[in-house]
Amino acid sequence: MKSNNKILIWTIIILAVTNISTVGTIIYHNYFQQNTIDCNEEKTNKIEVPDTRLGKFFREELNLSYEQHQQFRTFRQNFHYKAGNITQKMQMLRNDMLTELKKENSNTVYLHKLAKEIGNLHTELKHLTFEYYLDMKSVCNDDQKEKLYQIFNSMMNKNAEIKMPKKHPQNFQNMNLRKLN
Repeated sequence: MKSNNKILIWTIIILAVTNISTVGTIIYHNYFQQNTIDCNEEKTNKIEVPDTRLGKFFREELNLSYEQHQQFRTFRQNFHYKAGNITQKMQMLRNDMLTELKKENSNTVYLHKLAKEIGNLHTELKHLTFEYYLDMKSVCNDDQKEKLYQIFNSMMNKNAEIKMPKKHPQNFQNMNLRKLN
């Protein structure tokens, strides 16, 4: 009889644990699905930002006046020039890091120094990015500020950096490459 009681007790415990885990799973999935829906709603508000002709894009999307457009142009050119210099320095440091890593006996002190320099440049790039945004925001009206925020939100990549323009003959990357040659 004791054996039957033990089996019955263990059966009840197993059923109770199964029920608790089932209810927990249902609650978790309902919560998780709600968060997924919220994230998907945010993605639908993203604005498709072109890789080229950003001046025209900002002018049209924000309905900028001529004066605002000229200021945006100046802000954008300054940002791209400075950001180009920073990213070029970061790439040189990454190349130095790879060269050092390739060596038979890599100097870890030097690698740490390179990592710190890259981190400092990355911080400088972040500061430059938010200054660029704040400069642009400073010449916008309230409606334009909201739209500008949406545009910047769409421009940010997963590293929270501004996506740089591509394929434009006058972009900072091409200008810097010409300087090197």
